[in-house]
Amino acid sequence: MNEFLYTFSDNVFSDNGEDGINQKIFEHLKIKDGVLLEIGAWDGFHSSNCANLWSKDKNFKSILIESTNRLDKIKLESEYDNIECFNIFVNENSTLEKIIDECKFYVNENNFVLCSIDVDGPDIEVANSLGKYKPKILILESNGTLNNSQIRGVSIEEWIDWADEMKYSFIGMSGIVNQQAGNLYFCRNDLKKHFSITKEHWKKRGILLSGGLVYE
Repeated sequence: MNEFLYTFSDNVFSDNGEDGINQKIFEHLKIKDGVLLEIGAWDGFHSSNCANLWSKDKNFKSILIESTNRLDKIKLESEYDNIECFNIFVNENSTLEKIIDECKFYVNENNFVLCSIDVDGPDIEVANSLGKYKPKILILESNGTLNNSQIRGVSIEEWIDWADEMKYSFIGMSGIVNQQAGNLYFCRNDLKKHFSITKEHWKKRGILLSGGLVYE
């Protein structure tokens, strides 16, 4: 797979084309089931990067985490038995690793297929709290700049450096050219061989900056 991910952008519940990109990646990797995790899940559907999967296919199970009361645990879990909702603020006492440990699904490196993190806060700290859990695909939000750490959020280069340490490879971004930038996508390094675009320098893997400006 060597195409820029944003060329597959399509939205059902997502904002920046993630639904279309997820479908393309899963088809490419022949992923037909597994566990998902979305932190910053809102009400489960609004701006969701995962709802299009678990709400339409019970082969996908999902952990939904939201720190506010927007996420109606009782209502959603009564309608969907393939999800578990957590109204909790992720911190050093309630890490993602601990939440996954305590969830009703069995999660391992083979069935943990996607994790989307959007907390509008200490994103790297939250991502680090995955601990022993290493999802196949990570969706991470940047601040829309290549390397400006003075702007709130995490720059693209900061995420690239973090991913290198965590043994993940940058495979592209969601978004719409000349309209809006989306999120960064990473694959676990054992899947890197399936994405030939990783042979290119990371700055040539399909980066969209603020406003959907193509970085060249």
